[in-house]
Amino acid sequence: MKTPKSLMIVGGLLALFSSGHLLADPLTLSVPLPDPLPQLKVLTLLVGLHLLGMCFGLGGATMLDLWILRWMRKGSLPAEIGRIFHFISEAVTIGLCLLWLSGLGFLALYAMESPEKFENPKLWAKVIVVIVLTINGIIIHAFVLPEALRDLSRPLLFGVSRTRAALFLASGAISGVSWYTAFAFGLFRELNNSVTLTLLVIMWLTLIVAASIGATLLWLNSAAAARKPPSSSPPT
Repeated sequence: MKTPKSLMIVGGLLALFSSGHLLADPLTLSVPLPDPLPQLKVLTLLVGLHLLGMCFGLGGATMLDLWILRWMRKGSLPAEIGRIFHFISEAVTIGLCLLWLSGLGFLALYAMESPEKFENPKLWAKVIVVIVLTINGIIIHAFVLPEALRDLSRPLLFGVSRTRAALFLASGAISGVSWYTAFAFGLFRELNNSVTLTLLVIMWLTLIVAASIGATLLWLNSAAAARKPPSSSPPT
């Protein structure tokens, strides 16, 4: 059963808000537990959802990228890998949804206890990154994967139009770069209120352009190698 695309729209916005709260300041809201257990901080629950979401989302996206790189290098993949692609894609969607839930919780805590954090340029940079990441995920599921997975026994994007090939390579670059950018924005607290929004966005876009060029060159090289006729042994 396919995951509703609307969940990805909702989920993606959250990847951004949730990535990077692992080192957040302790919050006072808590959930009472039966004695003798201590009270459980709401922040702890949100961090748990965040970790699960990042495991599913970032891990799944990385696995898809690695399979695509192997496809470029080998020139083909076993037919059953197509089912794995779809399975991992659904796992990424689940991860985005978990990130969305935890991200809304983090935003609520910010609004109640630390509204000044909304002035952090890094927060809005993550918003931009994850909005693009989510839209890109919808495009991948709707247009890219169905076309790319038609025949795994042939080289990647064999017989696909240049437009769709460019869309596939660009969307793959956006996905990989954006997932790790959201992760990095969350991890590096040193970026808080110290780097402008413009610079953060420029850095992200530069990485996307570099990744797109690298993916295109790698695909052209693998496509050229696939077109070469097999070398025949000299007559004895």
